[in-house]
Amino acid sequence: MLRLASVVCASALAFSAGAQCVPAWDYSLSVPGAPSGYVGALATFQGDLIASGSFTSMGGVANTQYLARFNRSAGAWEPMGGGIGAGISNAFGTSFAEFGGDLYVGGFFAETVGVPGTKSIARWDGTDFHSLGTGWGFETVNAVWSLLATDAIGGQNRLYIGGGFDAIAGQPAGCIASWDGTTLTPLASSMTLVGINPLVTCMAVFDDEQGGGPQLYIGGRFSAVNGVPANMIARWNGSTWSAVGTNLAPRNAAAEIDAMLVHDDGTGAALYVGGTNLRLNGDGINRATAKWNGTTWTAVGQPLTGRTWSLVSFDDGTGSRLYAGGTQAAVGYFYRLEGGTWTAVGGGAGAQVVKLLVEGNRMHMGGSFTTAGGQTANRIAARTSCIVVCGCAADFNDDGGVDGADVSAFFEAWESSTGCSDVNDDGGIDGSDVSEFFSLWESGGC
Repeated sequence: MLRLASVVCASALAFSAGAQCVPAWDYSLSVPGAPSGYVGALATFQGDLIASGSFTSMGGVANTQYLARFNRSAGAWEPMGGGIGAGISNAFGTSFAEFGGDLYVGGFFAETVGVPGTKSIARWDGTDFHSLGTGWGFETVNAVWSLLATDAIGGQNRLYIGGGFDAIAGQPAGCIASWDGTTLTPLASSMTLVGINPLVTCMAVFDDEQGGGPQLYIGGRFSAVNGVPANMIARWNGSTWSAVGTNLAPRNAAAEIDAMLVHDDGTGAALYVGGTNLRLNGDGINRATAKWNGTTWTAVGQPLTGRTWSLVSFDDGTGSRLYAGGTQAAVGYFYRLEGGTWTAVGGGAGAQVVKLLVEGNRMHMGGSFTTAGGQTANRIAARTSCIVVCGCAADFNDDGGVDGADVSAFFEAWESSTGCSDVNDDGGIDGSDVSEFFSLWESGGC
């Protein structure tokens, strides 16, 4: 039985009665971490943490080749296949998505090592990499910057692929395409931007409650999609492209949207975007974040002169708030929105934060930093929450291992009938939960 990680338990079962929880840094993966490069993509797959970026070793394991998996059963990092390889220049991973039970890896790389036809995107089945048949040459500049799997657009389950490419599978493609598990289909035949190559760097599904239902939003660096004027952001309803509002514009040619997130601040869901050189209402102020409520764009937080790379919603025990990572030293590169103001979290990081990933009651952070919260953290770290999330029932204390500590944590919760102790999900906490827990615990499964 799998206890879904999105279900938040009623109480912080890992702490004894009267104990006080304080959100904190988790440095368990930070040393040795990645000695060089940066961590720019994070995901969870088959219960393990997956990382990619520009690093060539991770956790003391050499030759991970820009792609590594933290095997939680073994408690160690390990390579995934042969990793990804550089062609005429460098290589790096940018994005992950799980689709059809497999993990898809996107970025800029020559191929997954030893697997032809995997230029910049590949499918990992848990053992081997496979080609999607993009037709991209080994040393071309085609890149994938964003992946999103969803069935919300027209009820069709698809993997959406955004990046920098003008053709895919032999067809014209304006930087955006979809994959149904068998066939690649361009969603646009052209994407334009004067003087510089266009890119799609992020995607999200959002229902603006204006009657169109859920639509695919894409962000990046472009001025038109299929001839439809759209500055840095556009939406796809399953058949046509349209612009998103009129009062968000690029401040200069370097303007770009790099992150998207649907977040509810307590007043209703809105689409938040992060990037650089964003301008609202023609005011000329350089902004790195904004939000779309379905009818108009408004600023988020104080103006920041750098770039926002990543946005997530996270509850550290005081309520769900908007967190961001980026290049802004003034707010510690890692910050959250408090009362309308961006504020550094836990002392911040020592350099740019590129990716945030919420996994249960932890928020993982990757980037080019070597410190976080004033302590050594080589390009990867995490923040813990005081909210306990029902994840794998066998790993009851959610520490990544299945051992005696989980038994103690389970009985502490079970005896007080709190938290995740309804292991069999029958609505009651009784002896059947003890049997179910030990069955899972002894097998080490979920």
